[in-house]
Amino acid sequence: MKTTGKLLVMILSAFLSMPAYAIDVSKIDFGGQVRVRGYQLNNMWDFNDDTDYDDWSVFRIKSSLSAKVDLGDGVTGFVQFTNQTYGEGISDAGDNTSNKVFADNAYIQVNNFLDLPLTLKVGRQNLMYGSGFVLFDGQSQMASTSVYFDAVKFTYHITDTILLDAIYAKDQENNRADNPKDDITLSGIYLTVQECPIMKSKNELYVLRRQDDTMGKDIGMVGFRTSNKLPVGLDYSLEMAYQTGDAWKMGNDTMDQKAFGGKFEAGLTLDMPVKTRLFAGYVINSGDDDPTDDENNRWDVFYGGWPQYGDLLAWKALNLYNPSTNTDGNVLAKVDPGYHDLSTVVGEAPFSNLQMISMGASSSYKNFSGKLTLAKLYFDKVVAPADDKAFGNYFQLSAKYSYSKALSFSMYAALLQPDDAFKAVGADDDATEFFWETNIRF
Repeated sequence: MKTTGKLLVMILSAFLSMPAYAIDVSKIDFGGQVRVRGYQLNNMWDFNDDTDYDDWSVFRIKSSLSAKVDLGDGVTGFVQFTNQTYGEGISDAGDNTSNKVFADNAYIQVNNFLDLPLTLKVGRQNLMYGSGFVLFDGQSQMASTSVYFDAVKFTYHITDTILLDAIYAKDQENNRADNPKDDITLSGIYLTVQECPIMKSKNELYVLRRQDDTMGKDIGMVGFRTSNKLPVGLDYSLEMAYQTGDAWKMGNDTMDQKAFGGKFEAGLTLDMPVKTRLFAGYVINSGDDDPTDDENNRWDVFYGGWPQYGDLLAWKALNLYNPSTNTDGNVLAKVDPGYHDLSTVVGEAPFSNLQMISMGASSSYKNFSGKLTLAKLYFDKVVAPADDKAFGNYFQLSAKYSYSKALSFSMYAALLQPDDAFKAVGADDDATEFFWETNIRF
């Protein structure tokens, strides 16, 4: 057994054995996951068949063990340790790298805090809202092994269907000392109305703030989301947000942030033996109008990076800029040189300057399900030297077989064909991704 495996067993054994003397074991819920994937990726960063640094053939194994304990009086505790193998001999030390056991979640939750309609949740936790357009993806570097934030969250239960969350969270703590300041911090409020009395829709309103001390970024965002499923089989979701504040600040120089984004999807579920949903959608993340002025119109992705547009496009948007050498392994830098301007974290997917029109279908029958998506991608703003908005064509296909409640088998395949904007800089080979997956939860 490798060292990391022994460490994981020791940590879990210590965690399980110590509280057994003071806690009723029947009140502890144990769980876990083993997920095995086999990847084949090609040209995910460069659209170039002549290079191999972004061609991967690799196994990826993720394992998690968790325990949740009910301590009475509305108090619960939850801890989850996660490990993955994703190649060996990788030198960096982040939580998403190979053969490292880390605390994926570790929080305390108190219901009816101080005998008020208030829930307190403190510690390492996931913050997932809506379809993940602005809040989902913390600690997302390199394929979203983890999506946690270190956070304090209060949830005020205004009524049974109206909730107000107040959030203060660290996305990146970086150095502990404040000299120099280098944290990335999320704060704000998020109102959820589960069912609007008039429209019967689910409505969400949020005011959020993202600070990146390294670059002096201090962006505020106000947004709104509405979604509904109608009896006739129609469903829809619409989200829009506007950003203002400081895109960055260096000495006395400040770049003002004025950007907007939106995401819309509508679907129709057909009443037939093979349950089928047809859907269409549109996404816009604004680009910068004029890189030479003192106003930035480039959308800041906040924490809506990895999951929402599919795996292959996230790889294509990955921040690979190295400031120490002023080099970039992502061909996106040749077409949209400012793609990473609002990101200081290597490995995250800072979507911006993007428009996407999509359509597709999903279906399910007994234990089988699948989804096909066809999309056309454009840059929102033309950027030299490509001088063209045509990004490319994006095709995704996924399928899943639920062998049992605990075990499933699935696959994902995607093709990203570069269009005229990339061809203008000599990047004209397709990018592809395929992985199969076996997943068990217990």
